[in-house]
Amino acid sequence: MSMECHQSSMYASSIKEIPDPEPILCKSIDFVIPDDRLRVGIETLSRFKSLEPCPDWEICPSSSQERPTPPPAFHIHIKDSEVTVALYPQSETIWLLPPLDSSLSSPNKHILPSHFVLASDQTILPPWRPGRGSGVFKSDSDPVVVPKSHILLEAFLRLYARDSGKRIGAFAMAMIGYIEEYVDDDGLLDANLLPEPLKTSYEELRQGIKPVRQWTQELKEALGIHEDSEDDRNG
Repeated sequence: MSMECHQSSMYASSIKEIPDPEPILCKSIDFVIPDDRLRVGIETLSRFKSLEPCPDWEICPSSSQERPTPPPAFHIHIKDSEVTVALYPQSETIWLLPPLDSSLSSPNKHILPSHFVLASDQTILPPWRPGRGSGVFKSDSDPVVVPKSHILLEAFLRLYARDSGKRIGAFAMAMIGYIEEYVDDDGLLDANLLPEPLKTSYEELRQGIKPVRQWTQELKEALGIHEDSEDDRNG
């Protein structure tokens, strides 16, 4: 799901003081796939008659480099709709996880890797709730695999540490705020599953015990990220 967000403030003292993001709007159905399967993914989407190619990549909001969220490697439009279907390589999204493999193409909740859950698993995901979106998928006839909440939080923390001070870093901080308010506060996140130093860093940010500028610097240092470093994949 694509989310439009305000820029976050590096001077806020806690998550609570970061400006609230815009309401969630479903503008895109996004899939993360193995890097080496991107071409296959593009060819597969192109076969669907209900989808049509982007009319102009240069001006389309979905591919704009100025959008507040990371642009996909590929997107295609649903006919007669403003919603797109997008593909993201794993190396640009959830690089922290082991490589995705073909076992996820026919998933079974009893043998899924521990990082994932079926979007239709009512034992883990919540039902529809007012102001909280549609909730767990109603059917598993066409299974969809999603990351567990602590994995999603870890990805946004690492993305923020890598790109703080940039537009994508601001997006990541806004998403951390979403998770804190709508997932953690609702009892749907076990922050103890975060690896260190992210577990301690998230607790500090949530409690607002440090200015965000100081917190950001300490997070970068803990992950081995320097100001001239491009990413934290080796951190």
